[in-house]
Amino acid sequence: MIKNSILNKISAIFALSLFLLVMFFALLLEHQGERNLENMKQRQLQSVNYLLVMYRNNVQPGDIEEYFNNFGLKKVSSKHLRDSVLERGVVIFQKLSPISRFSSIVYNDRYYLFIDNFESSVLLESQENKNFNESLWVVFVISLSLLVYMYVSIYKSISPLKSLSSKIRKFAGGDLDIECKSNSSDEIGEVANEFDKAAKKIRDLIHSRQLFLRTLMHELKTPIGKGRIVSEMLEDATAKKRLINVFARLDLLIAEFSKVEQLSARHYDLHVKEYTLLHVLEHAIDLLMLDEKKQDEQIKMVGDFDVTISVDFDLMALAIKNLMDNAIKHSVKKEVILKNEGEKLIVANQGEPLQMAIEEYFEPFVSGSKACGSGLGLGLYIVSNIMALHGLAVGYAYVDGYHEFSLDFSKGKSV
Repeated sequence: MIKNSILNKISAIFALSLFLLVMFFALLLEHQGERNLENMKQRQLQSVNYLLVMYRNNVQPGDIEEYFNNFGLKKVSSKHLRDSVLERGVVIFQKLSPISRFSSIVYNDRYYLFIDNFESSVLLESQENKNFNESLWVVFVISLSLLVYMYVSIYKSISPLKSLSSKIRKFAGGDLDIECKSNSSDEIGEVANEFDKAAKKIRDLIHSRQLFLRTLMHELKTPIGKGRIVSEMLEDATAKKRLINVFARLDLLIAEFSKVEQLSARHYDLHVKEYTLLHVLEHAIDLLMLDEKKQDEQIKMVGDFDVTISVDFDLMALAIKNLMDNAIKHSVKKEVILKNEGEKLIVANQGEPLQMAIEEYFEPFVSGSKACGSGLGLGLYIVSNIMALHGLAVGYAYVDGYHEFSLDFSKGKSV
């Protein structure tokens, strides 16, 4: 779980609010309890003093229990409670009179009044504290219920963000078949529904683009195949060879175009195995479709390339082929130099310094005034995507008039 997630923060706020609520009611209960006990003590004194005044005036209450009920005192009928109070209670004050002895007793945070006239006795319990505690607990339970309800409600409203975030990551990773519709009418539900609409629109656009490109490539293969068959029928050996090379080149470009389309749609699955760097280089040189004379003139190999690398053979050969093709096109000598340092391949060519930062040239269709010469087109863009798919980066340096692109295979994905 993400440490700084909104759900974590809401949970932390709820925990703090719950703690403060409990502390507030605990302090309120203690404070009001003390005040209530003091009030009950005063009520007991009043009841005793008033009763003594009545006896001095030779006026006796008709019903002694009803008299004390008017002061919030009720007779304790439980013998067990009576014995516990008299044995374990703490006497707060006593008042002696000719008619009786009055004792105020505290037991388990409750106030009692014990009246003993030496012939009979009665224990009375103050009721005000009980009523106050019940009211306070009702308010506490209601407040706690409201707090929990708000937390659960907010948590349920925000929790779909987890699912939405997961689906967005899947969508960004190339899974176009996601669905994140929401029946919620809040802001998060609106965001989920709008993203679902956007994902559907992007999915439709990608599918239509793929259908268009694949149809186009399929339709191009037919005339290329027919052209190659017709080329085989020519009697002129030179023209025959040239035409065959042209159609082979076109066929190769369509295959390359198909891989680029898969890369851009993130639908290409890597098939990483161990190969020697020399083997991959030879295949990349074959993809350039240069005759032997041009190969000798334009490609200079310096070093020992008999090292093992873990790559997708076809994709890596395509990347190196594009690097070499760009190097030849933009070299003042129309040549590329291949050298290695262990598992690092360096593709170098002599040329003028770049007019912009190298990152600009990894964008698709860099051309015109932005690029050196006739433009870099898709070459470096394809290289960058293939290397990223392998978990590698393309290094660049301009040293003594030479552009040097480096590929370090020691940091690539394992088999």
